[in-house]
Formats: sequence, structure tokens, C-alpha cells
Amino acid sequence: MFGFGKKKEEIKEKETAPAETAQNNKQPLLTTAKEADGKTSVSPEEMAEFEEFKRQKKILEIRRLLKTIDHTLLKQTARREDIRKLCAEAVEYGFYSVCVQPVYVSACNEFLKNAPQIKIACVVGFPMGENKTETKVFETKRAVADGADEIDMVICISAVKNGNYSYVKREIKQVVKAAKGSPVKVILETSLLTREEMVKAAQCARDAGAAFVKTSTGYFGEGAKAEDVRLLKDTVKGACCVKASGGIKTAEQFREMLAAGADRIGTSSGKEIADSLKMNL
Repeated sequence: MFGFGKKKEEIKEKETAPAETAQNNKQPLLTTAKEADGKTSVSPEEMAEFEEFKRQKKILEIRRLLKTIDHTLLKQTARREDIRKLCAEAVEYGFYSVCVQPVYVSACNEFLKNAPQIKIACVVGFPMGENKTETKVFETKRAVADGADEIDMVICISAVKNGNYSYVKREIKQVVKAAKGSPVKVILETSLLTREEMVKAAQCARDAGAAFVKTSTGYFGEGAKAEDVRLLKDTVKGACCVKASGGIKTAEQFREMLAAGADRIGTSSGKEIADSLKMNL
């Protein structure tokens, strides 16, 4: 495979090597670039050196992009071996985290014991969000006790529809408190909300101490849309981050969400997206 999981230091050493070689030869890399454009002749060795430099830059950029992915498997049909594979792929490709149901947090903790750089995210109140607050609080405490590093909670959407934003904010605050410092991502289910409801719900999450507002569960409606990501980004104004999730299956969709302002991407197609990005090397 591509070796996305290599340490950054190793890649950086490779990245700087062509520049150092050019400097040692008293020939700046920029000059090499101009020569590569045909302005003067270059040796095959110099051309190969320049091409390798460009390739390493692309590798670094791909690694940066893949570090935004929460590698997700939330199907109720998922088996233990599927979760093991999910964790192995997260390590191989250098994703930020795996995102799983509460019943698999302990298993992820076991599978990732030698890869502490990969975080474990657990969903709470998933997927409908209509649990009682105390149930979400209990789920959160248990997930953290089992080894979850992050919590992805679904808001009470009926409270939003009833205009009861004090309930929404209070519930998020209690989940944030129960998480004991672990980042909480608040799932709004944007496809079920009006623009005004999205803004007010995002403000509740922001003001309640959430680390992220998140677009969708992926179970209802269209899922993530770039216009919704932009709206959420503008609403929270840097006070918290934005996660796009739901229906993001291609490298094009992935890049579109990042361009719209998403700080994190939730997808069950992380491997496919990574392989697609790799093809451009």
C-alpha cells in the first residue's frame, strides 16, 4: 500500500532532501523548476529530483487531508471483525479517528492499543436524538469509561421543532459536562431543519461548550451539503469547529466539504476516498 501511516518526520526528511541537494549544488530549487519548464536544459537526475520533490509535497498534502477523517461504521449489522478492519484502515491511512456505536468502543480500545494516535469517537442518542437527557448523559459517561475520546451526540430534534431551545442548550451542556473534557460533536440533522432552526441549534451548541457542530447522522434526508457547512461555519464564528457527515462518498464531495469550511469529515468511505486521492500522485 501507499504507506500513509508513516511518521511525519520521515516524510519531512524526504521533502527537504531535494531542496538541500539543490542548495549543496548551488542551484536553487526554483531555478530547477524553471529549467523543468524548458527555459534551460536540465539533466535527467535533476529532473527526477524535482519530480520527487513535487511527489513528496503531494504526499504531505494527502496526509493532511486524511487527518480530517472520522472513519465511520455505525451499521447495526457490523461484526467484530468489521470493527477490527475499520481500526486497521484508520492506522494504515492515518485517519483522525474511528467512529462507532457504544457497543464497540471497548473493542476499538483493544484493537487500537498500539495506535494511540487514532482517536475513538462514540455516538450518543443515535440516530434520532429523542432519548431523555439523562439517558444521553449515562451513554456519554459509559462511552468515556469504555475508552471513547470523543462523543458525537444527536440533539433532541423535537425540542428544536417546538422552539424549545433552552432545553436543547441545557441538554448539550449536561452531555459536555458528562464527557469530562472529551470533545463533544453536536449532530443537528440539518436535512430536517430550516435555515433558522439550523442557526439557532448551532448557537445552542456553541454556547453550551460543544467542540463541534455536525451536520448529519447520515440516516435521514440528504446528509451533508456544502451550503449548510458554510452556514454553520458562519454561525459559530470560530468558537467551535464544524464536522460534515452523511453521504460523503467521493473525493470530490470530500474536497467540497473542506472547501466549504468543514474541519472534520465523517464518512464510511474513507478508504475509497484515500485511494482516489492517491491515484493523483
